[in-house]
Amino acid sequence: MAALTIQNISKQFGPTKVLHQISLDLADGEFLVLVGPSGCGKSTLMNIVAGLEEPSTGQVTLGSRDITHLPPDERDVAMVFQSYALYPNMTVAQNIAFPLEMRKVPKADREAAVKKVSGMLQIDHLLDRKPRALSGGQRQRVAIGRALARSPSLFLFDEPLSNLDAKLRVDMRAELKKLHMRTGVTTIYVTHDQVEAMTLGTRIAVLKDGLIQQLATPMELYERPSNLFVAEFIGSPSINTAEASVDASGAVMLSGAHTGVTIDPVHAGKPVIFGIRPEDLLVSESGTISATVTLLEPTGAESYILVDTPFGEFTLRMPGPGAFNLGDRMALSFAAEKVHVFDKATQQRLNA
Repeated sequence: MAALTIQNISKQFGPTKVLHQISLDLADGEFLVLVGPSGCGKSTLMNIVAGLEEPSTGQVTLGSRDITHLPPDERDVAMVFQSYALYPNMTVAQNIAFPLEMRKVPKADREAAVKKVSGMLQIDHLLDRKPRALSGGQRQRVAIGRALARSPSLFLFDEPLSNLDAKLRVDMRAELKKLHMRTGVTTIYVTHDQVEAMTLGTRIAVLKDGLIQQLATPMELYERPSNLFVAEFIGSPSINTAEASVDASGAVMLSGAHTGVTIDPVHAGKPVIFGIRPEDLLVSESGTISATVTLLEPTGAESYILVDTPFGEFTLRMPGPGAFNLGDRMALSFAAEKVHVFDKATQQRLNA
């Protein structure tokens, strides 16, 4: 195990720059998730750490070693890809042991490693099978076991669950978290799924257009997004937003009504974006926002209710099946401390 330092990493393909001076520090044993939309640069950054891509500028240090220009097999890094990449002619045991065999690890040590990781991943009863006889989840466990058998200093996961069905993804997500708790190996995990990011990461780096938008713990990202992109990307259903204004005292106004939120008066006169998460909108007789139900989405444990307001469509998240019907009218309220305010021009957060 080792700490990882990524310093001023840039990557350019011809005239196209896909990473811009990325710097990250991972503590020994940390689980960092790289999340963002397709094309944001997260997989390119992962490939640079793995040695599959050369950076245009910058340095990668693992522990005390500069690994920036080392070939992949000299980095002490294990990578699990979206595709399982198992050898179809080999058994599960042979697939897990193959990287060790390539490193001339003695047979007895290889067998001990296979026994250890297969037990940890609960695939020890599958060791004599070949990949074609395995389910998708079992194949992914074998791919993880092959990486784990090497006892690397760093794990890299590149969207490893994206080929699995919804239930299996949830199950494997839990298994990966337990695996990290048991092994304590420093890990980088790439995904475009913000739910995976929130549930797995010690910290999350949100990327857009080759730049880190915010690096923080999952709850910091959710409760205090640094800009509008992070606020909209993290959270499902997405945050509700509406255009607002700021008066001379710094009060944030929605259609001339005070929201109860005050920011630095230096922003007076600026157009801003008001944001409120679906679960922070409350149905209340004293509410100041009038709303009409336009769509109901029950999910069982909770319901998403789409309502029409004077500021546009908002979504409410409520427990249970809900007690509303299409066309029902209601009044909504919110706590001022739950409101997010962003500069419309820069999209940066304005309130504390």
